[in-house]
Amino acid sequence: MGDLTVRHERRAFPRVRVRIDSLVHTPEGQVRGQTLDLSAGGAFVTTARTVAVGTTVRLTMHRGDAKNPLVLDAEVVRLGGTREGRFPGLGLRFVGLTELEATLLQAMLSSAA
Repeated sequence: MGDLTVRHERRAFPRVRVRIDSLVHTPEGQVRGQTLDLSAGGAFVTTARTVAVGTTVRLTMHRGDAKNPLVLDAEVVRLGGTREGRFPGLGLRFVGLTELEATLLQAMLSSAA
């Protein structure tokens, strides 16, 4: 019998590929970026500047001209870099979502899927 390798997905929430203009508000100021993947638990945002893992940030995702942006608190949980073949940016985990924020986030995910 040959080797059978099973790779388990560690993510608690399914990801959706998106392209959303975003701002990451850090303790050092704001950084423009683009959210490339999104889930109910977090996001990956491309940025030109990195922020230390463990830093609390606020992510503002633009939802179009007719809607207010969605602003969520998050923690930086990983850094993406070109050495790993990834876009440079920040892996974020959302923290302290209110019921309204979770509902608005779910609506964004549903419309992007």
